[in-house]
Amino acid sequence: MLKRSILCGWLGWCGVLAHADDTILSQTTHPLDPQIQRFMAHQQSTSSFQPTGLTRSNYLAIVYHQVRALQQHVRSDGDLIDPVDKKNQFAPPCYAHSVATLVASGYTKDLGLLESGMKAMDFSVQSLQKGSKAFKDGHPDFYIYPVMLAFEQFEKCVPSERLEQWRIMLRKIDPKTTYATYGKQHNNWSFVHTAGEYLRSLRGFTNQTYVAHLLAIQRFHMTSEGLYLEHGAPFAYDAFSRYFLTGMLQRGYQDDFYRDACWKGAWTSLLVQSPFGEMPTGYRSAQHVWNEAELATVYEIYAAAYAKAGKKAEAGAFKRGAHLALASISQWIRPDGSGYIVKNRFPVEVRHGYEAYSVHANYNLLACSMLCAAWLYADDSIAEMPAPADVGGAILKIPAFNMVVAHAGGTYLQYMTCGNKIYNPTGIIRVHLRDGHPQLGYSDGRFNDSSLCTNQVEVLQETFEQIVFKAGDETLTINREGVTIDSPSTNQVAFPMLVFNGREKTDVQITNNIVNLMLEGKGVQVEILRPSAACWKRSGETVKHHNGDIERVTATTEQKGVTVVIRALRPSPRTSLTPCP
Repeated sequence: MLKRSILCGWLGWCGVLAHADDTILSQTTHPLDPQIQRFMAHQQSTSSFQPTGLTRSNYLAIVYHQVRALQQHVRSDGDLIDPVDKKNQFAPPCYAHSVATLVASGYTKDLGLLESGMKAMDFSVQSLQKGSKAFKDGHPDFYIYPVMLAFEQFEKCVPSERLEQWRIMLRKIDPKTTYATYGKQHNNWSFVHTAGEYLRSLRGFTNQTYVAHLLAIQRFHMTSEGLYLEHGAPFAYDAFSRYFLTGMLQRGYQDDFYRDACWKGAWTSLLVQSPFGEMPTGYRSAQHVWNEAELATVYEIYAAAYAKAGKKAEAGAFKRGAHLALASISQWIRPDGSGYIVKNRFPVEVRHGYEAYSVHANYNLLACSMLCAAWLYADDSIAEMPAPADVGGAILKIPAFNMVVAHAGGTYLQYMTCGNKIYNPTGIIRVHLRDGHPQLGYSDGRFNDSSLCTNQVEVLQETFEQIVFKAGDETLTINREGVTIDSPSTNQVAFPMLVFNGREKTDVQITNNIVNLMLEGKGVQVEILRPSAACWKRSGETVKHHNGDIERVTATTEQKGVTVVIRALRPSPRTSLTPCP
């Protein structure tokens, strides 16, 4: 057992905080520069801005409760097996990083927790030294980055003998026989182990020859907006890749191409963040809670960089983006302190809305490792200032992702111009209303039956009060009142109602042309404005969805031409509404 005297942090932080480096900022022109400049010019114009009140300690509060909930699953050899799926994937190194940060920061004095974290570190480092054969769940690439971050923190609180054992094993890692994607360029996995190899090189455990090679062959994945594009265009793995790349740049990696690309990507993702702090939905791993954790880290790094450059407005915008992401994560904590993996409230044993690879302990601890990184780079002296999620007033086209994002008056919309036919169809896939419930209606694009691509998007109006654009023959209006959809060539409309989130049933009230949905004290209303005689009808059948169970409600009219408005609904006494015949 460790002696209390070797632990640091009882009186506060006892290590050297990673310093922000403003050299990660770029002087190049962003393809979305007009939108960035409009936002900066109107940053202070929003009257509804309220700071979140969050600080860097809020990152560790979430991590602490998650780690305590999962500590019981750490085995005597340091492995950490998921209680549901019986897998470890890359839970052990993320657990080690989380525990190391909690102890080194002084957040906890729990010696038992520290012992369990050191065991997880033993297991992780030993596995890396043994090579790929040691990874029964096939995720060696995901170990090295959190291991190196953990090592930095453990140096402040662990006996020198234990540290030297780790150093010896970390020097012996052979990337060629360890990583599943060694020398490959096909997806985000390569960036994960490359970032870890870079941190290993900073310790003198290896050189940077392999790092430079891998980054060179991955460049084709980066879009003009600075997003990482892989099969299916998932926003989750864009930010995932940039999480590792930005971490390398913050630690001093010199590469003009990735400096410019990551800077562009940071601004692009900030511009398309929703008022609820969420990244755009789309394709695989969407709606997973760790999506916002990776954004928080990237935003904290750029907030600190802009602050060092003396640009308080930009720094404040990125700080706000980080805190909005953190606030989103805070809503998805289970009673035992661990988190929900996907944004619904089903028991973890049900695996509702999960991908085949989504594992409870693994993805909770991935988020925790990311939140520890966000904490490390966060600077509480930077004050929140309005972010694009607060100000809006822009429509952004991201062709490589087949996506249009529009935001005005507190109303946010995602429109997919070419559905992938697996996760998301063509058409509206998300509507977030500032005073509404983010999961009640359009949240992930179900029940839009269009399979044709919309090749032309025409912007008709773009102001801070209202955005109007035409996609195909539909005209969409986004403003403070909500989203109005005018479809002149159809006589049928459908809407996806979330009727059960895994814990609560939605209060559904339907009158002839109005659907009222209330859940967790917030609501959404969908009204058919034209024709006034239209009548909503429930299907009675539910479909599994990331956010819970959804049911189709439809209306068919005699003549073509339907106009629908989606708006926020405030709580009110329940009234008896007459259903359609």
